[in-house]
Amino acid sequence: MTFAALTVVGAGLGAVFRYVLGGLVNHRMGPEFPWGTLAVNILGCFALGFLEGVAPHDEFLLFVLGKGLIAGFTTFSTLMLETLNLARAREHDRAFFNVVGSLALGLAALLFGVYLGSAA
Repeated sequence: MTFAALTVVGAGLGAVFRYVLGGLVNHRMGPEFPWGTLAVNILGCFALGFLEGVAPHDEFLLFVLGKGLIAGFTTFSTLMLETLNLARAREHDRAFFNVVGSLALGLAALLFGVYLGSAA
């Protein structure tokens, strides 16, 4: 029960952090591309990778922080919706980069996080 309660709190905090950081990035970068979603997802991939590198067998940290805070912070559904909106606006190059760039950068950030976390 403690894991579940802490995960709910973490997910809520992650969602608030996503809203704030995504909004700041979007405001700064402009509306032409969903930079805020890209930023939070890449940062979340790095954070999850780092956590995996630092504590690969710590179920408590991986569950509460990984499946709670970080999962609440990142957003796959928003990535897909923004990609659809770009495609509907006939911004096919941006839609393509949003999907492919997010996957490539996310994987790179995750691997870099694991590397740094393992070295710590």
